[in-house]
Amino acid sequence: MRCRKCGVNIDGNLVNCPLCGAHVGEENPKSIYGYPSVAEKNAKALFLRISLFVTVISMAIVLVIDFAVDNRIVWAWHVIFGFAVAWLCVGRPILKRFNVRKYLSWGFAGVIALLFYLNYWINSFADPWAFTLGAPIAVLTWQGVLAVLGIAHKPERPEYWMSATKVFILSAICIGVSFLWIKTCYWGWYVCTGVGFIEVLSLSIFAKEKYFSELGKRLHV
Repeated sequence: MRCRKCGVNIDGNLVNCPLCGAHVGEENPKSIYGYPSVAEKNAKALFLRISLFVTVISMAIVLVIDFAVDNRIVWAWHVIFGFAVAWLCVGRPILKRFNVRKYLSWGFAGVIALLFYLNYWINSFADPWAFTLGAPIAVLTWQGVLAVLGIAHKPERPEYWMSATKVFILSAICIGVSFLWIKTCYWGWYVCTGVGFIEVLSLSIFAKEKYFSELGKRLHV
């Protein structure tokens, strides 16, 4: 079969497209991955416009108050960053109707961004604890959640496999970044990379055909 939305080839036993998530069967036309109705689109567009308007007005008020009190922008950046993270990690997934996997992925990305932001404002990365300790803990938690949900959600299991593979690659890249940035690598990224390697190795052994087939689809090979 081919996906009606993006055109990628799909195995006959899959319910949703592995690339875009669109529902590929006809037996469940009300699937959340199907095309939304016109009324639903209009409601989402109205909610988006109202939320965006409130956000912009709030940020403008905060900037004006901050500048009026301190004659420069001091603390307003924290509020603006908070709005940005909320939009990217909560608002966007809700509006796009992301599944659990994508929603959690954006949530963990927001947590890591928040850690880096706090690290910058506290000591300007003089001690990069967000990278050496905070981010590895978040990634390790992320890996555990993906493993649990991958076991629990059998129909979407290949999606979790690919997410776990991406996190493994990210952890390995961060080891290289550690040596380039701080000339050493702390235990956190080694642990994350080790856990990711074990997950990928297990998939390569116990789910070899399905895992490599899904990997080939994602790489278009």
